[in-house]
Amino acid sequence: MEPATAAMIAKAAIAVGTNKKVWTGIASVIAALCLPFILIIVCILSIASGGADHNRSAVRLAFEGGTIPSGMPADYREYIGQMQESFGELDTVLGEIDNMTEGELTDRYLVKAVFYSLYFGADRVRLEASDYQRFAECFVNYEERTKTIENPDGSESEETYVVAVAVTDKVELFEKISTDYGTSLTYEQQSNAVNVWYLAKYNTTAPQEGDAFEDWSGWSVSGEVTYYDLPASEVGGKVVELAMSRLGHPYSQTYRGKGNYTDCSYLTMWCYRHAGITIPGTAAEQGRYMVEHDLTIAKEDLQPGDLVFWSHKPNGRFMNITHVGIYAGNGMVVDASYSKGKVVHRNLFDSDKQVLYGRPQ
Repeated sequence: MEPATAAMIAKAAIAVGTNKKVWTGIASVIAALCLPFILIIVCILSIASGGADHNRSAVRLAFEGGTIPSGMPADYREYIGQMQESFGELDTVLGEIDNMTEGELTDRYLVKAVFYSLYFGADRVRLEASDYQRFAECFVNYEERTKTIENPDGSESEETYVVAVAVTDKVELFEKISTDYGTSLTYEQQSNAVNVWYLAKYNTTAPQEGDAFEDWSGWSVSGEVTYYDLPASEVGGKVVELAMSRLGHPYSQTYRGKGNYTDCSYLTMWCYRHAGITIPGTAAEQGRYMVEHDLTIAKEDLQPGDLVFWSHKPNGRFMNITHVGIYAGNGMVVDASYSKGKVVHRNLFDSDKQVLYGRPQ
């Protein structure tokens, strides 16, 4: 980032920094949404002008048009204009693809969100029509099918035709973009794309922690972790008791810590805090803490109270960790489940998505 740019961000932030609620909004945009640099600037400018719905308004400028704030630098206005032009090109190609589609149509918000993650604010040469065609076709598979038709003489015959089938699995999608379009998205770009998709289509933020990411069913994780032979203690049993005391409490990332609301990482942090041990507040940072403080163990050494970490999708965070739970013994875990909507005691699930085990005791 250029010094002048960094200074502009700092100046905008300082201008509204006295308002704690507003500053929290800035932090959530930068740290949680991880949107591209230009979107962060748009958000800050919107906050400074008093916009309460700053992040959603910024996405609408690119996806739906509208009046761009007059105080925005010319370069940024040009970026938004280029993106809107590109979206028009994509709509033309997608219209042709829709004519070949049977069943679910291609999700245009998703196509544009991925394109946005790749190109918004980036220096690039102007794309050709063939580039838009190749990009859009990454979101479908072409299949040859047959149908029976009745001939004028009353006889029947088989006719072969080609249909476009929308790709809904995100892992398959990004693999196709890499092979067919020739561009591999980083985990951060993939995370940005999903965040923009949620904001543009659903007017909400994408879940960053949870155990329900069906669109990423093919996601596999890898990486080497050093394991340590750590002693167990009575703290583990206390942590499990605390976790069990919260069974049935409702899941919410937005309201975690208010009343009985919790999410996966708040539950683990709360249990350990009440057992006299402090750990970070998100699943990924708890995982990082385990690794950096030599508190990692092998799966076969799990004891009650140990932490189990999952990666259900790439999210740009440490080891792409998306979920954490407390091992309760006998192959069971207590966790605040996004898919169940509450704190549950269940089998230690998704063994192929478990990436880390820790003992903060």
